[in-house]
Amino acid sequence: MFNCCIYQTLGESTLTIFDKDFKSLTEISEELGLTYQQVADLSSRKKRKKYQEFKYFPKISIIRI
Repeated sequence: MFNCCIYQTLGESTLTIFDKDFKSLTEISEELGLTYQQVADLSSRKKRKKYQEFKYFPKISIIRI
């Protein structure tokens, strides 16, 4: 099981756009319209990706539950 949460930090508050549990990364990719590889990249525990460092990039958190 995986939890996918998309949120944006707005100053002091956080706006949650999407928060749902899925059985697989494939289901997440289909729901978000991303490729499986993009979702796998987001769910990896590697160092923060360069494209996620933009000021207004929505935070996408995919964690195993």
